[in-house]
Order: sequence, then C-alpha cells, then structure tokens
Amino acid sequence: MKGLLIKDYKLIMHNKKLVFVLMIVWLLALQNYDGYSFLIGYSTMIFILLALNTISTDDYYKSTPFLLTLPVSRGTYAAEKYVLMLGMSLLGAVFSTLVCILLHREQLQLLMISGLCIYILLALFQLLMLPIQLKFGGEKGRMVLIGLLSAVTVIITSISSILPKLFGLQNSIGTIAQNAVIWFFELPAITKMVDVILVCVICFAISYSVSLHIMRKKEF
Repeated sequence: MKGLLIKDYKLIMHNKKLVFVLMIVWLLALQNYDGYSFLIGYSTMIFILLALNTISTDDYYKSTPFLLTLPVSRGTYAAEKYVLMLGMSLLGAVFSTLVCILLHREQLQLLMISGLCIYILLALFQLLMLPIQLKFGGEKGRMVLIGLLSAVTVIITSISSILPKLFGLQNSIGTIAQNAVIWFFELPAITKMVDVILVCVICFAISYSVSLHIMRKKEF
C-alpha cells in the first residue's frame, strides 16, 4: 500500500498548479466571506477531488492493470483509495479549520464542531462515491453519481411533498423528521458520539465490501 500511496501522492503533486489556483480562490474567499462552514467544506472538497482524480488518471493511462501485475492485490488497491481519500479529506478539514481558528480564536469551539461535522458528512459522501468510481471509472462514475443524486433528490421531494398530499399526511413526515432531530440532540453527548461512530463504521464496512466485490469482479 505504501507504494500506491507514494504513486498517488506524485500524481496529486503533478497537479500542483491546480492546487495553487484553488487555494488562492479559497484564501480570497476567506478574506471576504464570513460563512466559515462553507469555507471549511470547500477546502475539504478540494482535497477530496484531488484524491478522486487519481482514479480518473489510473483509468486514462490504463495503469490499473499494470499495477495488478505487481505485488498489489485488488483488495489492496481498493483499500489504498479509501485511505487516500479519507486521509486527504481529513487533511483538508484540519487545515481549513486551523486557519479559521487562527483568524477567529473567539469562535474556537464553534469552528471545531463545524469542522468535525463537515468532515463526517463528506466522509459518508465519499463512502458512497468510491464504489461508484471504482465500478464505472472516473468520467462515467461522475455521470452515474450525478444521476444517483438526482434520483435521490426526486425521491425525497416525492416523499416530502407528493405522497403526503396523496394520503393526507401533509404534516406527519415533517413532524416525524423534526421530532427525530430533536430526540437525537437531546441524547447525552457520549451517546451521540457512539451513535455517530457506529453509523460511520457500518457505512464504511458496507462501502468497502461493495468496493472489494467490484474490484474482484472487474475485468481490465
């Protein structure tokens, strides 16, 4: 795995001009924007996209079949992508949160909570994204992901607006969702932490199992 991480690090550094431009945009936004949650999320997404681009590069140069002829198993290749993407997103979240804290130390606790929540949400998004990218490749994977997100949006809209009107449940779904959120935030801090960790572990196990199955069945 170490060799794969070094290979992807060199691929990311090959795009250092893009990194430089994106970080300049981020610094300009930092000077003129007070929505620090957006800035932390934007910075984290930059690091995620840089890591995700390594899959597109592997597909473009047909390097995955070559890598698998080396002492690299399909499971190791999939695991390395998880380590890379989750590690890069953590790096982006920590970096942007620290910069915001240095500029606004009076909001230390708020910024730390925001950074942690954003990282968890984006980590869950990556667990959805990685199997799709490994299955369909960089370009097709993006199209499938957009289609999937669009379908989910339509389904959620239908559940929250169309179905309630058909069955006369206009307020029920919204009330249930609101009560669920209130119930969760009223739980003790340690219980909330355990619940979040448990959900993340389950999602990671499902995502990695799917990715491993995809890599084992994939033909190059």
